[in-house]
Formats: sequence, C-alpha cells, structure tokens
Amino acid sequence: MYDQELVASQVKAGPLPYPHEGDITVAIRNTNYALGPVIADIVMKPGSVIPAHVHEGLAEGLYVLEGEFINEGKRHLPGTSLHVKAGKEHGPHSTDKGCKVLVLWTAGAAAQEANLGDFKIAQAAGATR
Repeated sequence: MYDQELVASQVKAGPLPYPHEGDITVAIRNTNYALGPVIADIVMKPGSVIPAHVHEGLAEGLYVLEGEFINEGKRHLPGTSLHVKAGKEHGPHSTDKGCKVLVLWTAGAAAQEANLGDFKIAQAAGATR
C-alpha cells in the first residue's frame, strides 16, 4: 500500500515562486522527502525563462513531457531526461514554443548510487512490473 496517493483533481497549479520571466506555473505533487523525491509539474509558456540557479543539498532530475525545453541553449524534446547533482549551478532554462516538464528533487540519499540490479535483470529478460 502506498503512503500517499494524489489524483489530478487534488493538485493545484500556481505561479512559480522563484525568480523567472514570463508565464510559468508549478503544481507540487509531493512535498515530503520521507515519501520519496519532491515531484513538481512545471509549465512554461512560450518565451519564459528561469535564470541559472543552484539547489543546495538537492539533486534534480527533469523529464520533458511536452513541447521544447531549452537548457543552457540546448533544445530538448519530449522523452529527454536531464540530471544535475546537488549544489551544481544549472540553467538558464527557457522555451520558445512552450513546454511541460516533470521535476524531481531529492535530498539525503542523493549522494548514493541506486542498486537497480534486479530491475536491470528483469528488463533484459523482457519482464514488466
């Protein structure tokens, strides 16, 4: 049994509370590191920019869901994932056409490598979970 379940109707988007230019909204899906990574959907309207920044103590993973996400001048299409270690400057992030990204922030275990041996074996055998 999962410790938390949120359906779409329970998640509300609001303006990005960090420095940015343009129309950017964020919907937070988890705020409790004890339940795993903090999860956020970020929607950037065309022309939006998030300046270069650092997350002290937090590693970040980002997955492009829709549109075209530009990170440090390089364009990324849906299906691309980007990862940055805690304390490392990254960005600026921008978009010409608009985009939606899923962002994960981790704390604590962020310095450890994941042991995915069982998953890799199952994946190689064609099994699904």
